[in-house]
Amino acid sequence: MHDINWRLLALSAVLAVTAIFQMGYTNAYPNTAIGSFRLFMNESAEEPMTMSKSEFEWAWSAMLAVYFIGFATGRTLFLGTCGSLLSAIIALFAIILKMSMMFGFSRLVMSLSAAISMNGLILLFQESSPTHMKGLISFNAEMAFVVTNLIGGLFGMQAILGQNLVGLIAVSIIPSSIACFLSAFLKESPKYLFLKKNDATEAGRALKFYQNIKDEEEKLNVLNDLKLEREEMQNQQTGSIFDIMSNQPVRRGFLLGFATMQLTASVWPVIFYSTDFLMEAGFSYDLSESVSTGMLFLSTLSTIAGMFIVEKFSRKWLLIGTAIVNVLAILGFAMSAILSEYWSPIAYGCIVCLILHGASYSVSMGPIAWFITSELVPINFRATSQSLVLALNHTVALILAFLTFPLYKTIGPVTLVIFFVIPGAVCILMLILYLPETKDKHINEIVEQLKDSKARRKQSRAEENEESYGMNKLG
Repeated sequence: MHDINWRLLALSAVLAVTAIFQMGYTNAYPNTAIGSFRLFMNESAEEPMTMSKSEFEWAWSAMLAVYFIGFATGRTLFLGTCGSLLSAIIALFAIILKMSMMFGFSRLVMSLSAAISMNGLILLFQESSPTHMKGLISFNAEMAFVVTNLIGGLFGMQAILGQNLVGLIAVSIIPSSIACFLSAFLKESPKYLFLKKNDATEAGRALKFYQNIKDEEEKLNVLNDLKLEREEMQNQQTGSIFDIMSNQPVRRGFLLGFATMQLTASVWPVIFYSTDFLMEAGFSYDLSESVSTGMLFLSTLSTIAGMFIVEKFSRKWLLIGTAIVNVLAILGFAMSAILSEYWSPIAYGCIVCLILHGASYSVSMGPIAWFITSELVPINFRATSQSLVLALNHTVALILAFLTFPLYKTIGPVTLVIFFVIPGAVCILMLILYLPETKDKHINEIVEQLKDSKARRKQSRAEENEESYGMNKLG
């Protein structure tokens, strides 16, 4: 039984909340403050006007979907946190000056910064944590996301700051400033310093900083393990996109990481539009707003629960189990919304399924999805794979987030089945068939499991031939 490094856990939690605050907060408050933003967009036109319902739906979808455009880059945490602060300031002036295009630009800057911050955080957490705490520490990124979603949803309510957009946006300047300050004093991860920079001295200092390893013998044991990993890396490619695609086990790990991230795509329309979806099902604005905020609160509690179970159970089956519940919740929401037109009480199934969706996402599926790619590929490929998976995922999310809201209004809840249920079922099938267990596994074991049976047989024959050749030579 390993001890928990509470100092590292606290440091990662504070860093995650402040660095990701803009990402979670600014993606949640548009949901509950949608009425105030409708007024803002009307007033920001050159000549004040009243948008038609259809015009607002498409314009609002485009405004929110801008977030995904910038999420195709990434890895310097300090740069990411500074960008988040800048985006908050731009958004504040956009509201004050009533310039909707400037507000859209602030979301683009925020998304670029969020991509860098999230990629940087996940890699830093994975490469700086002891093996027995990787899952727990990496959970902090998702914990920060759902907590800041909750704060954004709460503050966006009409009774709090929903009618004061200047105050609503100004709130995010404080944590973004703290994140800039903290990230300026962080060290690179021990793995990065030792394996990429070949600097054992700085790697030792980083081990002391992150893992509080002061004993020289313990430090040498960790560095010796890294030395073995470096020797294995020397026989691998450089880690370019071409190398990822041409290396069978790495390619499979990359594709499994992408499939896992695609399961999270449904969280965006829930964060952006759940209030409006519930109103479409016949609920009042106040109740819809309260349910959306309550769902975020329960998601936060689910993430806390997930932190206690992630290192106790199989990573693979936690992911698959919660993914199945998540996809069924989307299907249940769509069916309840459709059938409510014939029997109104069944609309309450939408509320149950919305809460179930948030809980299943937060307890395991979402957090694991964010870091599973980094557990499936060697360090040579890790940064490139992680960035590429997130970039591709958010490119798809851009399209889905833009189309979901207006199409939901046009063709109804079947939109959710087409966009999220059917693709989700395909991704789950892939994970059941091919995803290896990563909990407490060395990367070499994981890569070996990712090789298909043909590749394993080929390697086995090569090893047998080499052994036979050696025996003949001795004979």
